[in-house]
Amino acid sequence: MKVRIWGTRGSYPVAAAEMLRYGGNTSCVEVRIGDTHIILDAGTGLRPLGYAIAKEGSDPRHFHLLITHTHWDHILGFPFFAPIYHPETHLSIYGLQRTQSSLHTIIKNAVSDPLLPISLERLSADLTFHDINHNVCLDLSQDVRVITAQVNHPYRALGYRVESVSGVLVYIPDTGPFHTVLFGDERVAWNGHAPKLSLTEMHTLSAMRESIIRLAAHADWLIYDTQFTIEQYNRFPHWGHSTPEQAMEIAIEAQVRELLLFHHDPHRADSELDVIGAEQQARAPANLRVRVAYEGMVLSRENIQ
Repeated sequence: MKVRIWGTRGSYPVAAAEMLRYGGNTSCVEVRIGDTHIILDAGTGLRPLGYAIAKEGSDPRHFHLLITHTHWDHILGFPFFAPIYHPETHLSIYGLQRTQSSLHTIIKNAVSDPLLPISLERLSADLTFHDINHNVCLDLSQDVRVITAQVNHPYRALGYRVESVSGVLVYIPDTGPFHTVLFGDERVAWNGHAPKLSLTEMHTLSAMRESIIRLAAHADWLIYDTQFTIEQYNRFPHWGHSTPEQAMEIAIEAQVRELLLFHHDPHRADSELDVIGAEQQARAPANLRVRVAYEGMVLSRENIQ
């Protein structure tokens, strides 16, 4: 398994001199396992990934695109992914099954007039859409399995576990912690005070957290939402993002080997991320490595300490 990170930023892409080292593109991670080519999310990092693939040659390619949810920062790169304009590309797209609309309809609407002057029908690639749910196992090949879990994010979202004999990667780019707010398919009204949770809601959050621990158990890498500082979370718990401290709790309990801090706040400068990374590594147990994810970062078992 070889993993490369193409986009690390949350909410929207940024371009600023003080953010060059960690990058300004939104969520996109590439996983290659033998001939199986997986892409996690279609943020603006998908655009440079597409160019890199195009430079490799024009052989027929089958890609599996796993979308955690369809907020703009996670699908914005889709119409700029060069392989979708190649007739020999086959792209299998997976995303959360919703009652309001199918994944196909959501993507179709996102790339149609008046938002963009293209349509799915005009794309050269062969596209197939798969509406999936949490607690699903997908065998993408004989030795590559993907497992899903629901995370705590507005309008619901998925986390993914990609596993093979060559490594295990768990990808949870957007989630709040499992207290204070339970997110569903409706907007959470926020008046500055945490809502009073019912026993059913508390049980649901507890069960969701347990499923995340199972999803991440003994993973080589856990890529996790750490967009907020503690101060930011206290102000905006209804936005559905976590802090490095909350991510650390999950990583320790799941006994992962390495935690990658991800989905960086669009205002967070490189110098600030340096400090956050150093602080979190200093407080981590000896058997857990913590790093701040950056564009261009390559993960393989050989470079785990």
